[in-house]
Amino acid sequence: MRRLNLSLGDRSYPILIGGGLLSRADLIFPFLRTPRIALVSNTVVAPLYLDILAGGLEKVGVGVTPIILPDGEAHKTWESLNLIYDALLAARCDRSTTVVALGGGVIGDLAGFAAATYQRGVPFIQIPTTLL
Repeated sequence: MRRLNLSLGDRSYPILIGGGLLSRADLIFPFLRTPRIALVSNTVVAPLYLDILAGGLEKVGVGVTPIILPDGEAHKTWESLNLIYDALLAARCDRSTTVVALGGGVIGDLAGFAAATYQRGVPFIQIPTTLL
């Protein structure tokens, strides 16, 4: 595993790169305000990685609310954003619930925007599945 630290003062955070990190709940758990996340992914990435990530987190007591969106740039829409908001509201997520984006591109954009705007902003973690 490679660890890079992005130094932004009080907004600093680590970037972890390596194989097998999805099953390492110990890497995510310290960054959660409460043991509860909303896990946003898509119909391509979720079948490959969601169970690995969610399973590891659930083993350490983290509640996971999966939110699965359609795949592709064509789905970067207000309708998809509203699917995230609806799921957050239905699960009674509060300001301490962390939104986790599992996937890059459209998923990262939509989940990040939702996290920034839901209840005036909630914690956000990005887990891209491709870097290049």
